[in-house]
Amino acid sequence: MIILDQSTRSQISDLSEACGRYWELRGIAQEHRDEMQLELEHHLLQAAMDAKSPETVVGPNPTAFAEAWAKEMHPHALRAGALLLPGLIYALSGISTTAIVELLLAHTSSFSLTLFTAFMLGGWGVMALLLPLAGFLAVRMRTRSKRSMLLAAVFILGALVARLSGMRVNWNMTLLSWSWPLTLGLAVLTVGLACLECWRRASHERTFSDRLGKLWRSVLTLTGDVVLFDLLVGMSSVVVFNACALAGCFK
Repeated sequence: MIILDQSTRSQISDLSEACGRYWELRGIAQEHRDEMQLELEHHLLQAAMDAKSPETVVGPNPTAFAEAWAKEMHPHALRAGALLLPGLIYALSGISTTAIVELLLAHTSSFSLTLFTAFMLGGWGVMALLLPLAGFLAVRMRTRSKRSMLLAAVFILGALVARLSGMRVNWNMTLLSWSWPLTLGLAVLTVGLACLECWRRASHERTFSDRLGKLWRSVLTLTGDVVLFDLLVGMSSVVVFNACALAGCFK
């Protein structure tokens, strides 16, 4: 019996996750996505056990493979609620958390959404959407560390090009400003939308006990993801702000 190494298992997992996220964006129902991912993982594992590369299963273009399989499922139109609701929850949680922290630390009665804050939230949103799709690189770049280095190099290169071109942006420019009652309203809205998203995830279960268990797991998972997202946005904002200030990118 052949035992697969951790790198091969990670490669298979990343490629399967990337295809699953792609199928989600194409509007394929979760139960069908799960079946497709399990079947794909089975074929990839079988190929690895036979000392064959993933190309023998997905071909030279994994994206084209995922698209071809998606067309066979005849997916419905893109379901905006299933895709936009979690993103809206993360965005509102980031804004409301940032506003509450600033109101408490600065002892001000209003919060100003600057261009820098909007840029960081948008950047993290794009990364959250695209990073799972980076698993398509697993066919050519075998390890996660290499793919992470590639993504980091793209961001660093973009920053260097912007700096060398002399681009200077007024990141402190205020886009929106509101008082603390609206901040509390945003926080309440975030909690309400999070409850709606958890209920949506659990509503597909058939029995009440399964639905209750799914609801509880969804609450814990979504809460952990939102808290982690807020922490990452907060810490990265400090790092990026200081780096831009040292590089002279601020007006």
